[in-house]
Amino acid sequence: MASLEEEGQRGPDAMGGNAEKWCPERLGPATACLLGSSSSVPFTSIFSQLFMTVVVPLIIGQIVRRYIKDWLERKKPPFGAISSSVLLVIIYTTFCDTFSNPHFDLDKLSLVLILFMIVSIQLSFMLLTFIFSTRNNSGFTPADTVAIIFCSTHKSLTLGIPMLKIVFAGHEHLSLISVPLLIYHPAQILLGSVLVPTIKSWMVSRQKGVKLTRPTV
Repeated sequence: MASLEEEGQRGPDAMGGNAEKWCPERLGPATACLLGSSSSVPFTSIFSQLFMTVVVPLIIGQIVRRYIKDWLERKKPPFGAISSSVLLVIIYTTFCDTFSNPHFDLDKLSLVLILFMIVSIQLSFMLLTFIFSTRNNSGFTPADTVAIIFCSTHKSLTLGIPMLKIVFAGHEHLSLISVPLLIYHPAQILLGSVLVPTIKSWMVSRQKGVKLTRPTV
């Protein structure tokens, strides 16, 4: 059996000439470069599609809002219900696409590990934002801290799924790649609902403490 050093010196030939076929996908760009294989990423196409999908609708919405703001305030369309319905459709179609894919193969242990990692990441991010926003020189109020904790760690399927479909367009394992995001979105809702009573009691107590320490005129 050849040593690892000899295998590395032989480069792509050590794999029977199939390095270009499977190195970039299975070994990653760094390892593929070490083995003498190369792959290209269409950054221009990806960023242009992301710009058209994410940035352009935002700009158009901000421009249109300036002209129809008064009309919207008078009519008060049910944007909340519309937004929730669209989000529900996106979640439903994404779950259908994911679990109906024939290449989707995820065992229970891997699913549990992914769930554990996502919850751990969420709790870590929330703890970090809490620590940084409650420092003495941060200048944030308790209400600001609560908003920072929930808003800065929020990830939505409405933005994440289109980005995944653009970046990994045509990838046969797109369903597996989207699993962490599919878990992250409902997990943050459940985790937030569990933490709301504790965070609310902390905010109320801090606000009362600020009022008591504020000098009276």
